[in-house]
Amino acid sequence: MLKVENLKKTYKSKKRVVEAVKNISFTTNAGEVFALLGPNGAGKSTTIKSILGLVVPDEGEIYINEINARKDRKKALFMMSAVLEGNRNIHWRLSVKENFLYFGALKGLGGKRLKERMLEVSELLGIEDKLNTIAGNLSRGYQQRLAIAIAILPDTPLILLDEPTLGLDVESAIEIRKIIKHLAEQGKTVLLSTHDMNLVEAVSDRVLIISDGKVVTFGTTKELKEMFKAKSYKIVFEKKPSVEIIDKLSEMVILEEKGNGDFSISVNFSTSSHTLYDIFEVLKEEKPQIKSIESEDPNFEEIFLRIIRGDKND
Repeated sequence: MLKVENLKKTYKSKKRVVEAVKNISFTTNAGEVFALLGPNGAGKSTTIKSILGLVVPDEGEIYINEINARKDRKKALFMMSAVLEGNRNIHWRLSVKENFLYFGALKGLGGKRLKERMLEVSELLGIEDKLNTIAGNLSRGYQQRLAIAIAILPDTPLILLDEPTLGLDVESAIEIRKIIKHLAEQGKTVLLSTHDMNLVEAVSDRVLIISDGKVVTFGTTKELKEMFKAKSYKIVFEKKPSVEIIDKLSEMVILEEKGNGDFSISVNFSTSSHTLYDIFEVLKEEKPQIKSIESEDPNFEEIFLRIIRGDKND
């Protein structure tokens, strides 16, 4: 559905030259959620804006459903829609219904078809009872739902979502996850750019991580988790060990004390030179009562940070 080949973009000013994107290539399939990840300044925004035609790359080609987006931009634009960070695709002073009518007309929709799509999309996003509400008066979560609703209104095969859960409460973020999954199930390709690692882990089929304008790694979420699978354990104690023991453990492991009285230590053998035997040698001095020992896998945020740092799994 989307093919990016050897994309390059350099920004020049009087004082310096910044290579924002350095030869990035990737392809996405129909019906998949493809996550584009990277730290701030990695080149994500430039890549997305190049796909949308908002930035003209120096080199490279972009194909949307086999249409060359650089040579036939108008035709390519009708194959995709986007939600950029900050709800920039809604008019605050218009009602929800007026937003649908306005943006639908811009995409060439009208008459019975537009009304049908408006009702269909508003029901999918759970905003059918907000049609007469001014967009600026909606909660942050409903504004984001409206932004996504407007993006999917023309029924394009490719949808780009930039930080779709930014600033949302937990309940609203979970609803956005369900919507993204539903879009993929309908055969839509969703290109997702986000810092929400819970969202990436929950909905993404494949992940491309870029840093300093270059591809760092690429694979399915499962492959990346396997690549950086932690050899780590969490040991929970019945009560907090002595200060002396804690001082010795603090040089070896991560300590955590919870409000419910639980005290635990976590050791990751991928980042620590100490073994479980070293830790138990320290614990033997007092023999504190152990409540549980659990193996732990890293969450996707930990995986992302380790990939960016260039950590290796032992």
